[in-house]
Amino acid sequence: MFRLLIALCAAALLASCGETRQQGPDASLTDAQRDEVRQLVRETLVSNPQIIEEAIIELQRLARQREADMALAMVQANETLIYGDGRDPRIGEAGAPVRIVEFVDYNCGFCRVAARWVQSAMERNPEQVQLIVKEYPILSESSVEAAHAALAVWRQGKDVYGRFHMAMVQATGALTADRIDTFAEEAGADVARMRADMEDPEIEAHLGDVMRLGRILGIDGTPFFIIGDQVVFGANERALDEALAAALAAAGE
Repeated sequence: MFRLLIALCAAALLASCGETRQQGPDASLTDAQRDEVRQLVRETLVSNPQIIEEAIIELQRLARQREADMALAMVQANETLIYGDGRDPRIGEAGAPVRIVEFVDYNCGFCRVAARWVQSAMERNPEQVQLIVKEYPILSESSVEAAHAALAVWRQGKDVYGRFHMAMVQATGALTADRIDTFAEEAGADVARMRADMEDPEIEAHLGDVMRLGRILGIDGTPFFIIGDQVVFGANERALDEALAAALAAAGE
């Protein structure tokens, strides 16, 4: 159906363009033929309105594919910054063959949905998958505070950070300073130390570097995932499953 619509529209466009050119012996369509094409397009769309929906869906798919291709090209050009920044929090086995990189904002509802997938993926593949977290606070000032807190807690150990991160990313409601402190305490962190480290200029510099990297990659929303040689926008569990399966298969070759 979509190909038919493209053909019809192309014919109609050709007919329209023909009207703007001086008529001559080489004109591709006569006036009667152009009228016939217009009528055919109209009748086809009226009798099959789903063609328009199919066309819109296909155009959206193509746009998403172009966006993903561009993002992947930038990922490949910046692999050292993505995978090699030792300041980034990491959850899971250090030597895991598959690394999931997630750009996350703790106030992002879609990050909350994706967190369930991330947790499940790591539980199902404990020795094969490592999560690299890119703190990417783009939604609000409380997002910035939460990101500072997360990087400060990271300094207190991987396990403490893991508990804190999962609690924060799955939390509902506003992340006030008191709630952040509560999550940190429940995760086993030293809250006073966390608050002191949050003021360290090195954490601000780290966040600045991640924000610049995100802009280079064209990330304007969270979550954003890099899994193997694929990028996934948002909490698309099907796309995440497919990307992870492909990465695991490639790692096992």
